[in-house]
Amino acid sequence: MEDAIEYAMENSLAIEKAKLDKEQGLQSLAEGIASLLPNLRSSSSTNSMVLDSLGKGMWRSNVSLSQPVLDASVIFSFLGGFQNNASAQAQSRQKIARLILDVERAYYNLAKSQALSESAEQKKLRAQENFRIVVKKFELGAANKAEKLRAESFLLTAETEILNTHMDIENKQRVFADLLGLDEYKNIKVENLPLPENPDSLSSTVVSMAMLESNPDFEVLKKQVSSSNLAYWGAWGTILPSLSFDASKNFAQNGPIPDLSQWKNTPTTYGLSLSFSFIDIKGRALAINRARLRRKEAIVNFAQQKLVWRQRLASLIAAQEVSYKNWEAAGKNLELSREVYRLSAKRHELGSQSLADLLQVGAELATAERSYVETLAAYWSSRAELNYFLGTNLQVLAEDR
Repeated sequence: MEDAIEYAMENSLAIEKAKLDKEQGLQSLAEGIASLLPNLRSSSSTNSMVLDSLGKGMWRSNVSLSQPVLDASVIFSFLGGFQNNASAQAQSRQKIARLILDVERAYYNLAKSQALSESAEQKKLRAQENFRIVVKKFELGAANKAEKLRAESFLLTAETEILNTHMDIENKQRVFADLLGLDEYKNIKVENLPLPENPDSLSSTVVSMAMLESNPDFEVLKKQVSSSNLAYWGAWGTILPSLSFDASKNFAQNGPIPDLSQWKNTPTTYGLSLSFSFIDIKGRALAINRARLRRKEAIVNFAQQKLVWRQRLASLIAAQEVSYKNWEAAGKNLELSREVYRLSAKRHELGSQSLADLLQVGAELATAERSYVETLAAYWSSRAELNYFLGTNLQVLAEDR
């Protein structure tokens, strides 16, 4: 499992998307910081009463530097850069956590298919042994043709089941390989499903908001609420006046390019610019109300999603205990079924039990084997999702690195 996750972290397409989120977040951060920097502009112009002489006369050039001093749009752009970066980092972690969850699920599904294939092989061996005994009895006159045909039919059914399990393994291998970023999916074999851990080993069984704080989905949605809050107050900020400091130099020369040799001798003009929008009050009021509605929607969605997550988390914690008990019961049932089949096979070989009864016991044993594998896989799939909800899969990855 660890090797599979490590390989996926290096080759999966989801990791490329996570890296892109980080880069976009850093880009937003850089844009926010850049909004505080001064703006340097240069312009040149000329005019003439005669079109033919346009551009041949005196040019006037201006080099100006404008530094925002108090501008709500600049301030909120700066804060928005940090907020967008935090949201992008949260989305990146969410993608990584989901990749780990998908890899774990695919791993357990493949391990489950492998175990079911092994169970089908055992079923086939039992069918072959039964068929051998029935053929021997048929040759000795102790079994009729119907029993021989039934034993042969049971053997064919077992062989068909093996083919189905092999196809299922190939499908699970293909899914697993795609998650890992592999071009080839054949001959991928994973380790057997480990035995479950006792639910008492869980760090906590009490559902609380503190447990959800590390949930990658929770973090992303929380950042979205923060972004909506910032956008709301930013909309209010647009109605405030803005103040900027300006410094400029004016040149007059024969060409459109300023003669910088005159820089020292050219006086600098300083000024303050105060701007206030009167005309667009209606439009800005609508923008403020729109931001308010989006903020309210984000808060309501967040509150609603928290309830869903709490219920899901409680269900996953309960599922650990239930699936563990189901696995224990399935294990005991499998032991009993194996012993019953062993005794039935012995009695059938000695002629004290019919073939029909033996085949029924064999079918019950196959069901017990499948049930054991399915309960074991269900436990680990539930644990993988629980680890995602608690954010512990990312913590383990950080510790490994």
